Amino acid sequence: MHVLHRVRVFVYHLNQGTPSYLLLHSAQGIEGLWRPVNGNIDYSEQFETAVRREVLEDTGLTSRSAILDLELPLRQIFGDQEVVHWNYGFRVDSIPSELHLDRRFDCHRWALYGDAFPDFGLEGDRTGVTRLHTKLGAA
Repeated sequence: MHVLHRVRVFVYHLNQGTPSYLLLHSAQGIEGLWRPVNGNIDYSEQFETAVRREVLEDTGLTSRSAILDLELPLRQIFGDQEVVHWNYGFRVDSIPSELHLDRRFDCHRWALYGDAFPDFGLEGDRTGVTRLHTKLGAA
């Protein structure tokens, strides 16, 4: 079985202790979903390096803040391939006026947990944002 490792990164901003989460809309027309930052981990790449690279590539955002490991690997099996999603939180100090989105995304928005949770299109995304929200003590 072939195993593919991916990062799923929940970008957030704290405003007086209340987190807002970044949602990216997949540019797949009617099939598009709201997603967090996500992408493959390159061969021999460290997790933190992959997280920072994917956030930069997908949004143009950088941060010196520590990356939060959500300790939530999620596995999916598709035929003879297993995909492991490693979930992380990525804090930004401020919400920028614009993002430089990768062409895979057609728009973005920031949302509080109550609005973000139901709008994430995949169950794994909802599980990840809930874990982050809980770890931030905002639940």
